[in-house]
Amino acid sequence: MGLNLYKASAPGSLMLFGEHAVLQRKHALIAAIDKKITVELVPREDRLIKINSETLGNLEITLDQFEIKEPFQFVLQAIDKLRAQIINGFNLTINSEFLPTIGLGSSAAVTVAALAVLHLWLEQKPVDLMQLYLEGKEVIHLVQGVGSGADVAASVFGGVVAYRAAPLFLERIALTLPLVTVYSGSKVATKTVIAQVERLRSRQINIFELLYDTMDRCVLEAMDAIKDNDWEKLGEIMDIHQGLQDALGVNNTVLTKIIFTLRKNKQIFGAKISGSGLGDCVIAVGSIPLKYFAKEESSGIQVLDIKVTDQGYNCQLPV
Repeated sequence: MGLNLYKASAPGSLMLFGEHAVLQRKHALIAAIDKKITVELVPREDRLIKINSETLGNLEITLDQFEIKEPFQFVLQAIDKLRAQIINGFNLTINSEFLPTIGLGSSAAVTVAALAVLHLWLEQKPVDLMQLYLEGKEVIHLVQGVGSGADVAASVFGGVVAYRAAPLFLERIALTLPLVTVYSGSKVATKTVIAQVERLRSRQINIFELLYDTMDRCVLEAMDAIKDNDWEKLGEIMDIHQGLQDALGVNNTVLTKIIFTLRKNKQIFGAKISGSGLGDCVIAVGSIPLKYFAKEESSGIQVLDIKVTDQGYNCQLPV
């Protein structure tokens, strides 16, 4: 069986700048992290698809009675994308180095890894990077109904990626970054937060246009700071960007406490929410000990042991 094992992996990601504004054709910065999701495929001779995941559970479904089901909706949608080319079933094993409840771009990572391993099996060669990005973005849209594709770009290409959805702009501007990530202890679904922000935006269109324009300027200035390794400037821009996220209504008392606790540390240059908000993670430029929030761990707040990585998606043919 090992001789027929196809494998592909994709890293998770952290949004650095441009949250919500990226959905309005503004720039964003996103980074791949050194925690990945790996998908292994073993072909079968029948029409059965068996999916096994330690974090999501197990599922059996056939190619002839195929439907999209939670919690495997991203993997199943990826399979459906290529189903016309699939003749036989297969066993799919999903291994994740981080929990989907923490976020970290898990949906994009598992989508990219699933698409990559399917292409590897069907075509016996790695899929083109841009094709993988475009297909991954389409799958996310089909499942969520919304999504910029920025996390897909990070999972495909790795490193720190400057990104705009339309017109498409995609540039890897750095391979690493001195980043601290603190999990807040809770997560609100991205789709839910986006809907809340959109309700407010619909009532304050002119103000939000200015907010998103300013976020866009933050991203462009942050790109220069990263290219110059100017962490003090990058931290200042983070703090400014956080004020804009406050204005979007995506902050809460827990996130605020984490942000200001980080900013008190002399080794931290700036801090902000990462991602859609109302939970998930806070990021900062600089360095702190992993036990920095030890007294808060009972509430789920913790420094995550993750780093920015230059590794994007990877695949392996049977040997």
